[in-house]
Amino acid sequence: MPSLTSLLPTIAPLFGLTEQALYERQRALVRMNLLPAPKGRGRGSGAEATPENVALLTVAVMVTDNLSDTDDRVRKLAFAPFVDGKKDRCPWTGATNFKDALSFILSADAPEAKPSIFTDVTVSRTEPVASIGFAWPKRRQGFSQFGIRDRRRDRLLVVAELPNKALQEIRVALLNNEGAGSS
Repeated sequence: MPSLTSLLPTIAPLFGLTEQALYERQRALVRMNLLPAPKGRGRGSGAEATPENVALLTVAVMVTDNLSDTDDRVRKLAFAPFVDGKKDRCPWTGATNFKDALSFILSADAPEAKPSIFTDVTVSRTEPVASIGFAWPKRRQGFSQFGIRDRRRDRLLVVAELPNKALQEIRVALLNNEGAGSS
């Protein structure tokens, strides 16, 4: 399977970042033991370009403004649990935490993008909370929340949103990269 680094030139513009800035986020995730450390030298020696690894990198980009902020907030948000008083899993992705839900959206198992299928992801930068909005044909629409929102509404709430089109472009890049081999 190709390396995560080989996917960076394709997905960096979708985040409004340079390839180098995205690579530095990847290195920060390695230091946090969220991604595997390189075993050798070169682009093919580190983390593989899997939906799980791309999801972690996406979380790191969405939850922090810059590289120096890549800290435990990434881990807290990635593993934020699905929150619903009636269910223990996200009804759309079947995931119990945010990273797994985002991984599903980016995987080959997710439904292909069609005008009637819509997904967007919103992440709070001030607390470990995320939501996934979805609309599926012949199924309900709504959103799944991950993490517990602070009930105090008297403070600033900063959010990052990844719209459906960008999610689908990342997914397509990831799926196209799977057959490319190591770079």
